[in-house]
Amino acid sequence: MIAAEVVGPLWCDPGLDRRGGRYPLSVEAPVMNMVDTLVPGVSTLTRLVRYYALYWALADHAEEHGLDAAACQELVRRAEVTLALVSVDHDRELFAHGVDRVKTMLRKGTTAGLAELGRSSYSPRAWGFWSQYNGPSITLGTVDVEDGALRPGRHRCPASVRRMFQPMIDFLARDGLGDGDVGRFSGLAIEEPDTADLPPLRDLFTATRHGRHRPEEWNGDDHTRRATLRMLARAVQRAPGGAPADAFRAHLAYGDALDTDPVLVGEERARAWRGVLLRHHSVGAWRRLWAALVDEVIDAGGTATRDDLHAWVGSAVSAGTVRGFVRSLPGAVDATGHPLPAEEEVLGSGAPIEADLAVLLIGAQRLTHLRGRSLDAFLGRRRRSSGRGQFLDPTWVAFREAEHGDRPLAELARAFVDDMLAQSRRVALRKLRVDGNGRMTLFSKLHERNGRYFADQREGMGNVGLRIDQLAAMARQLGLLSDSGVTALGADLLEPAA
Repeated sequence: MIAAEVVGPLWCDPGLDRRGGRYPLSVEAPVMNMVDTLVPGVSTLTRLVRYYALYWALADHAEEHGLDAAACQELVRRAEVTLALVSVDHDRELFAHGVDRVKTMLRKGTTAGLAELGRSSYSPRAWGFWSQYNGPSITLGTVDVEDGALRPGRHRCPASVRRMFQPMIDFLARDGLGDGDVGRFSGLAIEEPDTADLPPLRDLFTATRHGRHRPEEWNGDDHTRRATLRMLARAVQRAPGGAPADAFRAHLAYGDALDTDPVLVGEERARAWRGVLLRHHSVGAWRRLWAALVDEVIDAGGTATRDDLHAWVGSAVSAGTVRGFVRSLPGAVDATGHPLPAEEEVLGSGAPIEADLAVLLIGAQRLTHLRGRSLDAFLGRRRRSSGRGQFLDPTWVAFREAEHGDRPLAELARAFVDDMLAQSRRVALRKLRVDGNGRMTLFSKLHERNGRYFADQREGMGNVGLRIDQLAAMARQLGLLSDSGVTALGADLLEPAA
């Protein structure tokens, strides 16, 4: 059969625009919502503590001078360009936001227009990188927003932080920024050691004052952020020298640490993290399977039928029944009921499609092993309910497994293909937008027309972030962690060896 695409009619524009959507199966929300709760004041886009301090000082200045939203926006953009220019000259490994764009303009011989909106801008967003620090800064309590203008949050900007940024703020409020002006602000470089903003930022991130944590002085988000930082420090202490995020997963997701480690015993947030970390595996499996399905359509010439996709996935798994396949999987818990890294074991061996099916089926087993807060977090704050639960969640997988127990594994794989196609369509229709002229925009990289599926853009198969990498990076900048593990300062403030 020769695939053909109908183009036309030529007397009008197409009435449907298609764009790629970010979360085509909408399986990520349970993990992302829980992570938002467990790492308040940090996002996947916040990686530099210097910017928290910058906006802290700018908000204080904006209140003092009564700046409105437009004036704040202009000052924010100029300040961010300044940090990027300083970073180009003075940083070697850790760079300010927007450095790549600024370097490009410098190679062209000009910085004119960098802070302005338009083609020469350092950022396409109207508020630059404040857009990604906005929510976290408000949560941290350093900034508030009133009528679009920056204002101080519940924690007033310390005089030391204001003095650190004041020369730059005064200059930018008065003048523009020329090519030769950044030298005087070299003390604002990202890699500049022992800057005045670090002690007060350490206080906020660790919920301490003068090196002591007094619970009554902090709110719930502060306690949760401190708890997660403390758990991270404890995990790094137990496995120094490796990647902090790997140590965090190993210590909290698996084994008996939640029942034996004095830092974790009785800590409900640690149990919530266990559920999140285990559910994260299932989310990643769905995202990889969907990306592989879209790749198959593209590799087949950009179009395929449902039967084509069934044949593809059926050939990618082994013979045998679903029940036999499940019996062959590594154990999900040890003899005492503590989780084992079964998902990581299957991902390290075997064919990719079959490995991801295994991860999903292990996730379904977790429903019977997890308890209390861990189970709630695993299900995304949702208590167990009757029926299939949410589309593609572990409860859904468990029902699919029960339906196909004595059937071939390939049949279950084909059912999952049908489930993904149906869910993708539901998500795309839910995101459908209609503008004032009646023109529709559909957010999906895979489209169905007359029983055939079409795709010309590949899907990303990376998993969603847990913000632990960002938290660890900022803990390093704050002097709490180092390449060799937890610093003396980190141990003093976070008490991870209690």
